[in-house]
Amino acid sequence: MKERIGVVPLGEVPALAVDVIAANITAYYRLPADILLKRPIPESAFDEARLKYNAGLLINMLGTLDFSGYSRIVAVISRDIFIPIFNYVYGQAVQGGSHALVSLYRLNRNADGSTPSASLVFERAAKLALHELGHLFNLYHCNEPKCIMHFSGIIEDLNKIPFYLCGDCARRLPR
Repeated sequence: MKERIGVVPLGEVPALAVDVIAANITAYYRLPADILLKRPIPESAFDEARLKYNAGLLINMLGTLDFSGYSRIVAVISRDIFIPIFNYVYGQAVQGGSHALVSLYRLNRNADGSTPSASLVFERAAKLALHELGHLFNLYHCNEPKCIMHFSGIIEDLNKIPFYLCGDCARRLPR
């Protein structure tokens, strides 16, 4: 079976953001990426203390759903997400796994509080999806600041990363 990637909106997500993510996956990794039907956000993943959604719980929930015909799933959510060791994350994936999550929530603001252009928001979303999908392909964070697998803890770092896998990460990418 040829590998196929599913892109699934969780809750209300701008259709254009999902389209951009799927198109970039197809172009960048040269794999078919299909947009799947929207799924509801499980309220059990909402953390009342943090007022955010637990990314790990959301990924675990994705693992319980039937995505027959798809080797990997990238879910897109418009809500704020976290993992226990970080107050927020832009995305999360199970290393070498089959499910990843990208949050659009923090992409709509620049570091100075201003509003970025729509094209920059979509660029950020695509970079995040490519990065998290890289983890599903068992790529780790890279020390090369110009590699899509470089860790982005703040929005300025994400803005600086080009659509590029360094030579080392490209060699590690499964064919």
